[in-house]
Amino acid sequence: MKADIVIIGGGLAGMSAAYEAVAQGLKPIVVETRGRPGGLIASAKLAGVPFDIGAESWATRSPVVGDLVDELDLERTDPTGRSWVWNQQLQRAYPIPEGTLGLPADIDAPEVLTAIGADGVARAKQDLTMGPDVAADAEDLASLISRRVGDAVLNHLVRPVAGGIHTADPSKLAADAVTPGLRAGMRRTGSLLLAAKELAERNPGPKVAQTRGGMFRLIEALEREVVTADGTMLLRHAATQLARDGDAWRVTVQATQRGADPAAEPVPTGPQISLETERVIVALPGPLAMKLLAGVVTAPLWELPLGAPIAHQVLMIDHHGLDDGPRGSGLLITEPGNVDQPIRAKALSHLSYKWGWMSEVLAPGRHILRMSYGRLGEEYPNPTVDSALAEANRLLDLDMTAEDVVASMLIRWDGQLAPQTPEHREKVTQFHEAIKHYPGLEVTGAWVAGSGFAAVVPHGRTATKALVS
Repeated sequence: MKADIVIIGGGLAGMSAAYEAVAQGLKPIVVETRGRPGGLIASAKLAGVPFDIGAESWATRSPVVGDLVDELDLERTDPTGRSWVWNQQLQRAYPIPEGTLGLPADIDAPEVLTAIGADGVARAKQDLTMGPDVAADAEDLASLISRRVGDAVLNHLVRPVAGGIHTADPSKLAADAVTPGLRAGMRRTGSLLLAAKELAERNPGPKVAQTRGGMFRLIEALEREVVTADGTMLLRHAATQLARDGDAWRVTVQATQRGADPAAEPVPTGPQISLETERVIVALPGPLAMKLLAGVVTAPLWELPLGAPIAHQVLMIDHHGLDDGPRGSGLLITEPGNVDQPIRAKALSHLSYKWGWMSEVLAPGRHILRMSYGRLGEEYPNPTVDSALAEANRLLDLDMTAEDVVASMLIRWDGQLAPQTPEHREKVTQFHEAIKHYPGLEVTGAWVAGSGFAAVVPHGRTATKALVS
């Protein structure tokens, strides 16, 4: 079977590439192992109410995702209320200041003083007179923050926020990958705080947004565009081999059946199908992409670290104490350390308060909370409804009981979010240079693009444009 373009993998990167293929007048074939596209963007129903069980919003620092939402005639919605930090060492909560990944844009904001104290503020202000050379060589986020503005900002603000969002300690995160423009702004202004202020002024208002009804609506819309343009969604099929065939590519695919458990990759089975194309995009998760590419390219391949195992205990609760959002849209929680009676959750998301459209589909006084667990180095998370409810009560200072729980769901995403380390980003650069020697081949996905919608969407679309040009 011949194809204009074959896209292997139907996650956000693959669907963005497929959408761009349609825009370029091509009829793509998207090969996806599961019975649905979207990857980490997925939905489920709790007591009949649909909600995101994976990625639930995009970062608004770049307009690319918002522009795509507009192109697809989807409605954008902003979150209600602020997000907070629960500091286990200090045993108190405080709002996350305006800024980037917890780094404050205004060091004199009252919530910053609450978080790091007068000594922490004084230490952070030393950044203003350091000049651009101090920590200019700091590639990981923790080193950059600690050396410029001090450990109080790192431990009480950046570590819980960046760690909660990226499921990795800031020492494992490449600063340029997770905070684009921050180091460049520091070199230009001579101050990390001034650079953070610039970024905040460039992107005022909420730092995240969602498609109304859930982020999975974006994937549904992309799939409709592909199918309407006579593209093919080859669901429940896996690419088992990629080979060069003269001036073209041959992709061997097989039907799949479910893996051993819902989190496991589907297993190829059944007869093989051969797809021939001059353009192929590999949009698989890193380890699967490398396995497929190993037999056809000599680009440097390496072993990718696995992300932390993630468990979400989702609770639908009838309790009017939640009506006014006692902690806004939710809290990120510092690591427990050696405190007595530690909280094991790393985040609490008050989904039904954060996303106002949910109140229209829920009965009065009914809410959805998501308790998130799983940090690198910790034991495998096994939260129960009772343990999640008890921790939610402590975090929100409420008295919810088991009788208030209408429905619950345990969701796992094991090993999916590999940390974007400086070493990994350097290898990605080398990898991209190497595959330039293979005409008609592009590789995309979060492992090469960087984490988050704002990185993945343009990377996927650019991959298609490169093949067309």
